[in-house]
Amino acid sequence: MQRKSKPRVLYIVYWGAAEPLGQSLVLPAVKRLAALGADLTLVTFEKSADLARTSEIGSIRANLNEHDVDWIPLRYHKRPKIPATAFDFFHGCARGIAAKLRCRPDIVHARTFVGGLMGLATASLLRARLIYHNEGFYPDEQVDAGVWQVNSAPHRVAKFLEQQLYLRADAVIALSSKAKVAIEGLATMRTRRTPVIVVPSCVDLNHFRWNRSKTLAQGEELRFVYIGGVGGRYDLERVGRFVAIVSSMVKRAHFRILTRSDPNLVASMLSTLSDDAWSMGTVPYSAMPDELAREHVGLHFLRQGQADHAGSPTKIGEYWAAGLPVVVTPNAGDTDEIIRRERVGVIVNEHSDEAYARALAELRSLLKDDQLPARCRRAAEIHYALEPACERQINLYHGLLSRATEPAAGAYSIEDDAR
Repeated sequence: MQRKSKPRVLYIVYWGAAEPLGQSLVLPAVKRLAALGADLTLVTFEKSADLARTSEIGSIRANLNEHDVDWIPLRYHKRPKIPATAFDFFHGCARGIAAKLRCRPDIVHARTFVGGLMGLATASLLRARLIYHNEGFYPDEQVDAGVWQVNSAPHRVAKFLEQQLYLRADAVIALSSKAKVAIEGLATMRTRRTPVIVVPSCVDLNHFRWNRSKTLAQGEELRFVYIGGVGGRYDLERVGRFVAIVSSMVKRAHFRILTRSDPNLVASMLSTLSDDAWSMGTVPYSAMPDELAREHVGLHFLRQGQADHAGSPTKIGEYWAAGLPVVVTPNAGDTDEIIRRERVGVIVNEHSDEAYARALAELRSLLKDDQLPARCRRAAEIHYALEPACERQINLYHGLLSRATEPAAGAYSIEDDAR
């Protein structure tokens, strides 16, 4: 594809640059996109506690400036929550964002559902192309998490707004190939021939360096790790039950939880484990690779629902990048297919003591394979690497610019080499 101009991109995400998802998913991506030729302005929503850490905020700004990324950090507000009421708030935010821009962008890259709604309003105000970076099927995720009832008023309104995003977007980014198929099957997408590409929750492989050359030694404590939030869709209670079954069957085992969640909430979810069988910590992004290097197996259990297939768990790519196999519940995006193809983990298909025991037997067999760490790292390089994912996004930017300036060229297409 011939690149005729440098795309001016407004990148809106409803996460904070200082929080874990911002550190792991947003900052590496925008810096790489800028290096590949995007004139990029980043808008994030920072929690008050993070903004209070002025030295950390200053370091993030300085680092983004070094990479020629303009940063507009806005304050995160937990309310209003109901989508119908919140849309007016989003529109007000869009006007505020537009007022802060140094120049009008060609493209608004809107990431997350809430970011997408802000992007929808901002793109309309600025007459820019809109990319909706879908971070899962948000309305259905709220149902799966028990926040909303299916077909309740908030769920219906959110589904309507989600359809507006698909209707108005000039391109869509999906987290998994399963989500891509579902999105492309929508009547609106088929009629407009809206391009959809796959960009999973990518890992900065230069940060998550691989320093694991051996597997579990005989008699060594079997160490499990879990990264991220708990509660809602994230089923830490069953993770705890799995580790309890493991602890009853092996001589030594330990479970490490790395989270910002309330310690009392975590403790209540792990009531099946003795106090000495688990530990909890809060680890900065910079220290995460060293933490993972001490562990043997990464865990990720989701409550099964209608939105699982649309995701791409960030922690999975980070576990694999560190050479760790995973134990997961089924249908988490494209994870099942990768595990089976690359032999880098175990899928727990049902929640019973017998099923957990079978999963442990499969895991112990897997851990005897000296090539397992290398296969895990290779899975991360093939399926979660940052570089090719950013190349696909840059190609998408230029494809949209070409479509805008050369309408006679025919229907737009872009090669999706993600899968």
